[in-house]
Amino acid sequence: MSVSASASTSQTSICSSSQGVSRTASELSVDQELLAVPPPNSAAAAASAVTYPQQGPQDPQTVSSQESLDTSLCSTGSLGSLGSLGEPLDSAETPSVSDGGSMHTVTSLESNAVMSRPIKGYAVIEVRSRAKVEKIRASLFNSSDLIGLSSLEGEEELMELTNEEILTASSVNQSLFDTQGSSALEDYFLDKSVRGDKLVPGARDVLTDIFKSCVHSEQMLSLTPAKPVKVSDIYLSKEQINAQTPGNLLHTFFTNVRPAKKVLEDQLTQILRKYGTPKPNKNKYSKAGKEQHQGKVVSTKRPITKPPTKEKSVLNSVRTALSEKKTVLKPKSPEKSRPDEKDVEKSPAKKTEVPEEKYLTLEGFHKFAVDRAKQDIRSVWRAILACGYDLHFERCTCIDTRHAQKACRKWGLEMDVALVQYINRLCRHLAITPARLHPHEVYLDSSDIADPRVACLLNVPVESLRLRFALLQSLNNTLESFFLPLVELRQTQTYQNSIAALLCEAKGLIFYDTKVTVMNRVLNATVQRTADHAAPEITLDPLEIVGGEIRSSENTYFCQAARQLSCVPSSQLCVKLASGGDPTYAFNIRFTGEEVHGTSGSFRHFLWQVCKELQSSALSLLLPCPSAAANRNKGKYILTPCPISYAEEQLLHFFGQLLGIAIRADVPLPLDLLGSFWKGLVGESLDPEQDLQEADVLTYNYVKKFENVSDETELEALCAEISSQHHSGESPDSPSRPYCTFTYITMTGEEVELCQGGRNLTVSWENKDVYARAVRSLRLRELQNAECMTAVRAGLGSIIPLQLLTMLIPIEMELRTCGLPYINLEFLKAHTMYQVGLMETDQHIEFFWTALEMFTQEELCKFIKFACNQERIPFTCPCKDGGPDTAHVPPYPMKIAPPDGAAGQPDSRYIRVETCMFMVKLPQYTSLDVMLEKLRYAIHYREDPLSG
Repeated sequence: MSVSASASTSQTSICSSSQGVSRTASELSVDQELLAVPPPNSAAAAASAVTYPQQGPQDPQTVSSQESLDTSLCSTGSLGSLGSLGEPLDSAETPSVSDGGSMHTVTSLESNAVMSRPIKGYAVIEVRSRAKVEKIRASLFNSSDLIGLSSLEGEEELMELTNEEILTASSVNQSLFDTQGSSALEDYFLDKSVRGDKLVPGARDVLTDIFKSCVHSEQMLSLTPAKPVKVSDIYLSKEQINAQTPGNLLHTFFTNVRPAKKVLEDQLTQILRKYGTPKPNKNKYSKAGKEQHQGKVVSTKRPITKPPTKEKSVLNSVRTALSEKKTVLKPKSPEKSRPDEKDVEKSPAKKTEVPEEKYLTLEGFHKFAVDRAKQDIRSVWRAILACGYDLHFERCTCIDTRHAQKACRKWGLEMDVALVQYINRLCRHLAITPARLHPHEVYLDSSDIADPRVACLLNVPVESLRLRFALLQSLNNTLESFFLPLVELRQTQTYQNSIAALLCEAKGLIFYDTKVTVMNRVLNATVQRTADHAAPEITLDPLEIVGGEIRSSENTYFCQAARQLSCVPSSQLCVKLASGGDPTYAFNIRFTGEEVHGTSGSFRHFLWQVCKELQSSALSLLLPCPSAAANRNKGKYILTPCPISYAEEQLLHFFGQLLGIAIRADVPLPLDLLGSFWKGLVGESLDPEQDLQEADVLTYNYVKKFENVSDETELEALCAEISSQHHSGESPDSPSRPYCTFTYITMTGEEVELCQGGRNLTVSWENKDVYARAVRSLRLRELQNAECMTAVRAGLGSIIPLQLLTMLIPIEMELRTCGLPYINLEFLKAHTMYQVGLMETDQHIEFFWTALEMFTQEELCKFIKFACNQERIPFTCPCKDGGPDTAHVPPYPMKIAPPDGAAGQPDSRYIRVETCMFMVKLPQYTSLDVMLEKLRYAIHYREDPLSG
């Protein structure tokens, strides 16, 4: 994630509204950041502070967005006082964070502040994942708008300061537990919870729920159904509040809000003395009833059915006796004390001296919360978070184990699989692994509601969603660390009762990153060619494909490589996973008549060219999807369903080897294959409905017509329609009646019989269902294409163990082999290095990224092909696991360097690249228009068949 400067004229007061603000994590999650400029305490520091011209007050607003985030610097007085006065900022003084989230700022100026006086400011921003905190902090420290204050006075003193001394960043959640936190944050939390002498609506609702939980927890222990109780009728005693029953959040609240060195019981006594009220007497309750219910957890109108235990009654009697002793002078001897105790019991005058017991009401609890917030707002927020709420007053955890168990009963396998797939997509977007995702960072936002893949999760409470993710996260951690390395992943068709067979049924519960981690371990453990052995080398003639037209299939790169590698043992192609700047690939490429430095660029170009050939008419191994005739799944391909010769079988075997080679090289292949292909590759059976509709929607509709025919007249009309389209003859039995026979057209255009003697068998009302099943079965056999798929799997199995496919679902196998069909520009920008003195804040570098943001996905793919000889880039990187950014997956990181030499005007020079190193040599163009022109020229005229 990057942070850069952008224009903004909005100014906000803290939490003036919560509309459109995404959720944050609870106390254990870090997804908010505090950005603060320290107050000036020296001449140098004064020069480093940010100044803004004072403007008139404006109405506070809240700025929030899921796509982009403007983080406005806010000004305060030199003493750090915060108020409600807002001022617009200058259009060039605003950093922005390009990740979904929200922002809160506060401004205030002293009455005697002057325009040129240095001031300090801070802003609170919200990000989705705590794993992005360090990247945001690094981006802020590199921001020219925040740190580059060269126009201010005292530039020489400013240069001696570090970025950390100019700008500090800390997490908001962690500041609640920091005794030396920022005073500005206290005003931030106070403004979120209290306005004047009243609680904000969100805080009032949360505290009301916490107060009522004391009653609900006792009702859950009752054996009889409880009647509804009005909040105004609830009077809670000290024993009730202090009861540690499951679900009593009031006890949790007071435990966390109390001072560190104070006993909870003493704290409750003081609170009841100040904020409690006497319980009103009501005639409909008997005296015995009052005495029976005194000291219970719930003090409401309904009677308590569960009597107190004997031990608790004795303890309450002792406490009562001790409290009564406090009103009597201490006797000089034990002998004299005993009569005094008896006198106390007998004397009615002594009883009146006992203070009247007070109870806590909702009004008193709210008043206590307001007063406590003004004294120590951090303790109030610590208590709210401990009760399971987040910084937006939304429940994010289950109340107790009973609540959690009840929520888990509603989950099924379909919901678990949907949640796992959603987490996989979320982690791809955030570029982290599920292990680094905190449960409190899991929620469905507005963009997810319209996704049909999460339709079964829409009505699930967020606390149940997070609890289920925590369970799946723990399961995957155990599988990755202990279970999967010990499991023999043998073929499930052979051993139906093996652990691998059971794992295959539950593979939808395993995160994609968990599978990839185990898969990479196995691939590195099955290396058969070490670094000591020389890599096989093949020679290709690029002149055979000059002009983009291939004269015959034998001249393609695919066939040239297949012929030369046919005599190379497959063990020589099993190499270690590609890593580092100079990875080891399965074989090296040499082009006739060329001198290419390095092997990475030519190898990636070879894979790109081979994929282009496979999806063209030059080779007949793949067939365009028949649904493309109905404008569906255009550009998708399937294996050509026809009998194959030995030569074609060898080519399919080599095609499978290329899939395995690309997996070990971590080079995504630009192949657009239909989902039925990947199902066959991992050994899953096809869906008769969904897969047929995806592959051949015309045949699917044709079959449905016969299945939905209601009478013979409708069947006759359908046969007449089909006969007119296919110019069929009349029925031999009824010359005037059109007919259909048991034949159908294959995907390759041949008419075949659906059964023996099918050409002589007409479709009638009695056998129409048999005909429909036969047509469907024909198409499914063509999609399965067992003969061709066996050859492809054999080639794949010679490079990687086929047992690994037991864990993968079809879409994950496609993702592992072909990557994503689009370019994530933010991910690319986060993995870019600037060399030879260049910086991200340079003007021509900003022109470069702005130009790429204006490109379409097709143009972005062409730029990646121009820069590193492959259209798709891997979205995986060691930094996903929190590792160093230096150990990238080739060809990452992208490098931007100045052009070679300094001759000529920059606008007259062209962009050059070194594809092996993914290096772009970028001239210092003077405008965005020139940058766009040069980039488009480079990506559209890169088709040079003689370039390496």
